[in-house]
Amino acid sequence: MSADDDRSLRERFVTFLDSIGLENLTDDYREQKAAADEKLERTFEVNHEEVATLPEVAEVDKVNVHRDGEDILVPVIPVVFEEAGEPEMRRVWEVTGDVLRALHPVFETEHVRHYDIQFGYANADETDAVFRRITVSQPLTDEFVTDATVGIDQLQEQVRVGDDGDDGVPPVYWQEFDAYSPAGSGSYTGPAPIYTACSQASSSAVSRCLHDDDDFAAYAGTAGI
Repeated sequence: MSADDDRSLRERFVTFLDSIGLENLTDDYREQKAAADEKLERTFEVNHEEVATLPEVAEVDKVNVHRDGEDILVPVIPVVFEEAGEPEMRRVWEVTGDVLRALHPVFETEHVRHYDIQFGYANADETDAVFRRITVSQPLTDEFVTDATVGIDQLQEQVRVGDDGDDGVPPVYWQEFDAYSPAGSGSYTGPAPIYTACSQASSSAVSRCLHDDDDFAAYAGTAGI
């Protein structure tokens, strides 16, 4: 199946879910998701080293309403690493930078609280899945994308210094979290998007870890994986 056919199939499936009330990605942001996914695909087709699948926008969470009446959003992007073991931090931030550069032009006119980039990989022994997140506010993203003097090292340091320990308030610096809990997935129910992305990335070490997990067996039965 081609990438276009696959995307068309997913869009038809999401439309079906909308019709029965099980999908929260409304038509309001489906266009933005499609545009962001195209940018991510172009980016990671040529820069896919160590990433198991092409990243896509899994959710556009509506977390509040601005005083002007417009939605406040949190786009969520899962990134699955192919191999087991802690990924090199330099590579983590290169991926983060690529994701932000792809999404910023699409969402720059929206009220974005932050971008939630969720990472999944297997531990070194390939016995457990590890889930971590980096969240970056819109002002930090604006500065990083539009100011040529701000590089990925500066962004990394800004996120590290700005992380005050409250995982609900950006920035959040490479924080481990429980992806099976729905906490942190906005209005969506069930596991966080990175959990599903890892389970479907069949070539990755983390997918094999999850398929041996009892929680996954229960989840897969209801999700049809």
